[in-house]
Amino acid sequence: MMRGQFLCPAPALGAVILTFLFAAMSLPLPADATTPASSKDDIGQYIADHQSDLEPFFEANGEDIVRQAVPVVMGMVAWVVIITMLVGWVIDVPLSRGFAYFFAPAFAEWKRSAIYATGQLVLNFIYTCLLWLAIIFGLKFTFAAVAVPIAVVILLVVGLGAQLVWILYLYRTNFPVAAIFYLGVIIVHSIVFLLVAKPVIGLRATSVATDFVDQAITPRLQAEANAMKQQLADANSGRTSSKVQAAQLNDQIAQAQADADELGKEIEAKKNSDIYAFSQIVQIRARGDLEAARDQLGAFASKFPSSSLVNLAQSQLAQVNDQLAAADAEKKKEADDAARAAAQAQADLLARAAKGEATLSEMRQALIGKSRAEVSKLLGLPTDTASDTWGYRQQMIFNPITNERHGLLVYFSEGTVQGVDYNMNVGSGGAQ
Repeated sequence: MMRGQFLCPAPALGAVILTFLFAAMSLPLPADATTPASSKDDIGQYIADHQSDLEPFFEANGEDIVRQAVPVVMGMVAWVVIITMLVGWVIDVPLSRGFAYFFAPAFAEWKRSAIYATGQLVLNFIYTCLLWLAIIFGLKFTFAAVAVPIAVVILLVVGLGAQLVWILYLYRTNFPVAAIFYLGVIIVHSIVFLLVAKPVIGLRATSVATDFVDQAITPRLQAEANAMKQQLADANSGRTSSKVQAAQLNDQIAQAQADADELGKEIEAKKNSDIYAFSQIVQIRARGDLEAARDQLGAFASKFPSSSLVNLAQSQLAQVNDQLAAADAEKKKEADDAARAAAQAQADLLARAAKGEATLSEMRQALIGKSRAEVSKLLGLPTDTASDTWGYRQQMIFNPITNERHGLLVYFSEGTVQGVDYNMNVGSGGAQ
């Protein structure tokens, strides 16, 4: 849209839609939703009185109703646009003549003003047709809510540019002057549009609204009312059978609950039986928890003194005690063997150290983590001491790289050995 009436479509369209709705609300509608609408019934008052009841209907059918309503509204607006363009042409001639008189005196002639008004009329007509086509075809797409506004904005921008170029071409003014002039044209044409819209739309709104409601809304309301009637009929017919089924289900639920209670009692009784308790003990023993099995087998006779499984439980208890005793003996033997092996390894290390054949890695493995008392017990008192270091001058360590024998340095941190190294203060050869 090019001029005032086209650059302000939203207010004009809003006015037309409001007029359309007010006219529709003055139409007749049936006393209830199950009666077909007719032009003699108060449909507007019905819609106003039943807005909350009809809200689901308009939510479900609103998109289709809008798609059908837009062309109807555009048809009424088209007459307003055509009349506005024709009246605007008459106004544009003296308006452009006055503009040229002040801002482009060299082009202030009536012929040029008529050419400007005619060119603007042609541009308005072309872009209005394109805008109308874009809206109509855009409504066919699922993304019409996005496509139509984008198309409208693009056409309005292009149309505005064309009008400004037309003014610049005819009157050779600068851009700000041309923009101010066209803003004045928009204001004048908008006033004309509003003055024309009220009588033109008012003459046709009632009949158009009546036709639209009869064709687009009433059949949908009738179909929905019939569907609701059918649903109510089906619900009424199935209500009795539903009651019978509900009673049967309640009986089944009660019986199932009674069976569940009885089963729970039986399970609880079995859990407190000697057979169940003995089977649990057997499972505990099978998992290897011999101490727990021993305790429960020992308590079995006192818990079930008259049970036929008491002798078997005592036999199982004797076997478990034998297993525990064997396990303790095995653990003691392993501990003794480990102690002997450690003592032998320590003796071997000390014997090799006395000959100067121990390695630094062996000493590290033997000393790391030991306390001062443990180091003293193993190697004897040091020959040199410092705050965190003990030194042994005996040539107990052999360096395979240099083929030399050295003493030992022991480093303590927080009371335990953290490092071991060669004592380089001891020369090679015999002991010092």
